[in-house]
Amino acid sequence: MLIQGIIPCRFAILLFSPLSLNLASGELNSEILSPIVVTAEGGFPVPMQSSAWATNQIQLASPNTTSRSMPEALSGLPSIMVQKTALGQSSPYIRGLTGYHNLLLIDGIRLNHSAMRSGPNQYWSTVEHSGAGRIEVVRGPNGIIHGADAVGGVVNLLYPDPFYSGSEVFRKGEIMGRLSSAEQSWSTGLMAELSTPQWFTELSHSERSFGDLEGGKEVGRQSNTGYDTKNSQIRLSRKLNDHAQLILGFQKNKMDDVPRTHKTIDGLNWKGLSPGSEIWRFLDQERTLYYGKLSWKNAGGLADVGLLTLSMHRHEQERRRMKKPTSGGDFQYFDLWDLGLSARLEAESPWGGRFAYGADWHRESLVSGGYKFDDSELKISELAQGQLAADAQYNRFSLYGKETFETEAGWVLEPGIRFSSARADLDRFYLNNSIESSIQDPMSKNYRELIGGIRVSRVISDDCFLFAGLSQGFRPPSLYDLTSTDETSAVEKPNTTLAPEKFLQAEIGLRGKSSGLSWNLSTYHTWIKDLIVRSPVESGKSEVLKSNGDGSILGIELEFEYQWSSSWKSGINLSWMESEIEQLLDDNVSGTISINGRNYLPVDRATTRSMPIQTQFRTQYISPDSKWWGEISILAVGKAENLSLKDLTDLSRIPSGGTPSYALFSLKGGRHIGNAEISLAMENLGDVDYRVHGSGVNGAGRNFILSFNQSF
Repeated sequence: MLIQGIIPCRFAILLFSPLSLNLASGELNSEILSPIVVTAEGGFPVPMQSSAWATNQIQLASPNTTSRSMPEALSGLPSIMVQKTALGQSSPYIRGLTGYHNLLLIDGIRLNHSAMRSGPNQYWSTVEHSGAGRIEVVRGPNGIIHGADAVGGVVNLLYPDPFYSGSEVFRKGEIMGRLSSAEQSWSTGLMAELSTPQWFTELSHSERSFGDLEGGKEVGRQSNTGYDTKNSQIRLSRKLNDHAQLILGFQKNKMDDVPRTHKTIDGLNWKGLSPGSEIWRFLDQERTLYYGKLSWKNAGGLADVGLLTLSMHRHEQERRRMKKPTSGGDFQYFDLWDLGLSARLEAESPWGGRFAYGADWHRESLVSGGYKFDDSELKISELAQGQLAADAQYNRFSLYGKETFETEAGWVLEPGIRFSSARADLDRFYLNNSIESSIQDPMSKNYRELIGGIRVSRVISDDCFLFAGLSQGFRPPSLYDLTSTDETSAVEKPNTTLAPEKFLQAEIGLRGKSSGLSWNLSTYHTWIKDLIVRSPVESGKSEVLKSNGDGSILGIELEFEYQWSSSWKSGINLSWMESEIEQLLDDNVSGTISINGRNYLPVDRATTRSMPIQTQFRTQYISPDSKWWGEISILAVGKAENLSLKDLTDLSRIPSGGTPSYALFSLKGGRHIGNAEISLAMENLGDVDYRVHGSGVNGAGRNFILSFNQSF
């Protein structure tokens, strides 16, 4: 039997081969296969090699990381597709889900909130990745530890641990710069550190300016796509003793005049796309985060290891648009405050394992508003609310517990359970934000759920590790679902009758190494119940109907890597998935479901923007004996032709018949010069015209990126 080692692990790979493919490093040493990861366990470290989750880690300090934004750093990872509604609005799809179905963390602090839009949205682009240490990605539902929204996956931007010097004061500074030809952009940043035996302080500031994006050889310049960002951060750490520390932090991120081009007359007509009708549309975002984290270990008792976090997160958004000529435009905003408190604890259990438990509480307060203006941008009337409720609160509370223990047969079992409660207080909201008389009676909505899950893993041999899991997910309707009158790719209407979404994912995976070859293989099946689906109301119109639908997502992920020598390695990964979800087809003649005076026919179609097959190949040269490094990569993506009903009407972003396939060839290289490093990346050398499925802009054409950083 495989588990008993009669069949060698290399033959087990053949069992997975028809399902997935991927290459990863060579000698699976501690640097390759066993980096420490913390996200899957809620902040507590475990070696990646023995984690029972499909996990990836991106080292942001690595010289070959040249991405311009945090979401785009995820591009090319298994089962991840980074959609771009606009150049400044990137949103990753993870295992077929995006937006509020994926959880975004900064150093373990939850950034998701109840005003986040469904589908691909703009919020992840407010997170600045320069100065951070790494990004961890956990694929699949992690609802036991992280609660609602952790369905497609969890992405955690992590900063380096505080460094406390010896007897002397330690100072360090770093400046960075980045220039991009196709983005017509410049980026600059400054970081400073000060360390003593008891204190650590870090300050950083960065600014980025993007011009109009150059597409491939046919598309050329994409008008009205540029924007600016500013980001600042402060961290102050106090070493309380050898096993405890306190961290206080502050972040401020601002994005100015981010255009949503595909909705305007500047949208492309590439491959038959239909440009929008608006004259212009701009989005400003400002995100502020204050937090404190108290952590300790080796305390013994019921709280042997612990992490307490207090946070205050504010998200402000303003949208300005000018509609068709002589139609004027509008200004809409929302302002959300999120006060959060979490406790994560771990201790020895009576059964000889480890017991992790904790609680989370968040209180969100939301206000919104706006006004209409004429063609001269002069205010003509107030709006009753902005894109969602004029005044509302959203409260979350949850408790969880998870046991980890090993059986005599060598199986590691991790059963867990979580209770979640959410309450939406809708104090003032409207069916139509232009009509004061459409105000609704104040109401409260309560949602409660108990979910469970179990992860199973076993070391099959010295070079092979098996993991599997059955995980539930739960997401109650948010303030956006309940009260939105938004006009993004479609026109929303409030719906307070929606049921919570429920998910169940089964997964099995295999990772290991053998003679320089390492691999990570996994396959999963997600069952979906009551997904909040947005279906077109009438063919050719932008209004959508919100309803609950059932469906599933099936996928395969393969990663392989081979270490040719101490300096050379090659890797390949491949992702494939298929999906379907129940949607409502507008059919007033033969439809069997009547809603608001129209008839609809339930049909099964692919989930919105279903990810096509994707593979990436890389070969790297990095030698400890050389100051030079280099990389060659190829990213190939298949045609996206499995479309949802909503995709079929999204003609400003998705060509009729689907998004074409493409392949991108890139080269990178650089050199260390003392305490400085300079690198040059040449992306999309073929100057290919391409578009990530569902995006509102095409990708960059041939792009030269010059990066520089200097430590002092």
